[in-house]
Amino acid sequence: MKRAAEPTESQSDPLQERDARLRAVLNTAVDGIITIESDGSIESFNPAAERIFGYSAEEVMGRNVAVLMPPPHREQHGNYIDNYLRTGDTKIIGRGREVTGRRKGGGLFPMELAISEVQLTDRVMFTGIVRDISTRRRAELEARRNLNEHAHASRLAVLGEMVSGIAHELNQPLAAIVSFADACQRILGSGQHDLTLLQDALQQISEQGRRAGSIVNQLKDFVKKREATRSAIDINDIMRNVLDILRYEIRNNDIKTSVDFASDLPKLRADRVQIEQVLLNLVQNAIDAMAGRETRVVSLYTQLDAENVTVTVSDTGPGFGSDISEQMFDAFFTTKTKGTGLGLSISRSIIEAHGGALIARQQTEGGAVFKFTLPLGDGGDGD
Repeated sequence: MKRAAEPTESQSDPLQERDARLRAVLNTAVDGIITIESDGSIESFNPAAERIFGYSAEEVMGRNVAVLMPPPHREQHGNYIDNYLRTGDTKIIGRGREVTGRRKGGGLFPMELAISEVQLTDRVMFTGIVRDISTRRRAELEARRNLNEHAHASRLAVLGEMVSGIAHELNQPLAAIVSFADACQRILGSGQHDLTLLQDALQQISEQGRRAGSIVNQLKDFVKKREATRSAIDINDIMRNVLDILRYEIRNNDIKTSVDFASDLPKLRADRVQIEQVLLNLVQNAIDAMAGRETRVVSLYTQLDAENVTVTVSDTGPGFGSDISEQMFDAFFTTKTKGTGLGLSISRSIIEAHGGALIARQQTEGGAVFKFTLPLGDGGDGD
C-alpha cells in the first residue's frame, strides 16, 4: 500500500498564500488601513498609516485608536463604538466623511475616513481606511485665493467701465446739497427766518448726504480686496441693488427694464459682493450689447425649483453665434473693443465655486440669455 505523498516545498498552503496576498495588499496600499478591536484598541497598522500619522506600528499596537484623534473626538470615540454595538445606530460606521487627524507630534491634518464593521466568528472588529487630503486642501485654498485675486481685478475693471455713471450718481446728491445750502444762506440773509423752510432745506441736505455716503460705501465694499465671506443673502435684493447702481447707465442709454422676481425665494448662503459682481457684469454686458439697437430691453428674472434658485438676464441685442457660446467664458476672450475678456470667465468661476452653473444661449427672436443657478442650502448667518 502506497503512502500518501508528503507535501513538498513547492506545494504551498492555500491559507499561507491568502495571508501573503493580504499582507502584500496592506503593505502596498496608498491609503492607511487600521484594524480596531471592539474596545477601540489598534490591532494592525499598515505602512501607509505609519507614513500618514508618523507612528510606527509597534508604537500604536494595542493602544486606543483615540491617540490618532484631536479633542473632542478623542474623548468621544469610545462612546461612538459603544453606542453602535448597543443600538446599531451608525453615526460613524459604514460612512465616509472628512475629519481631522492627529499626527505623532501633535500636528493636525484633514483626512478622509471610512470605517466598516468586520464580523468574525468570535468577535466584532472594525477597519478604518484613511486618506491624507492635506495636499488637496492646500490646492483648494490656493485656487480660492487665486479666484479672489482675479475677482478683485475684475471688479476694478467693471468699476472703470461704470465710472462716468457713478460720477453722475454722486454729482446728483452733491449738487442738491449745494443747492439747499445756498437756499439756507439766502433765507438767513433775507432777515426773514422762516424756520419751516430752513428745516425742510436742512432735512434735504441730510438725506442727500446719506445718499452720497451710501453710494460711496457701496463702491468701497465692491472694490475691497478681501477673502470671500458667505452669509444669508436675498438674491432679489441684490438684483434691485445692481439696477440701482446702473440706474444712470440704463437711463442714459434709453434702456427699458423688465423684472419678474419670485416672491417665495429663501435666503441663500453666498458671498454677497461676488454675486453682485456677477450680476453687474451680466447687466453691463447686456447694456453694451444693445448700443444702437432700436429696441433696448434688459430682462431680469428669478425662479425657484426643488434644488436651486435660477437667475436669468436677457437682452434684445444682436446675440452671439452658436460657435462662441462656450468660447465666451474663456479667459481674455472678448467681443468688446475695450473689454478685458475676464468678466464672464470670472463670473462662471464664482458661480461654480458656489456650487452652481452659468450658461449662455441665443434667443430665437434675437438677443442673448444668461442663466445661473445657486443651490438651496443653509441660509443661516455666519461664515
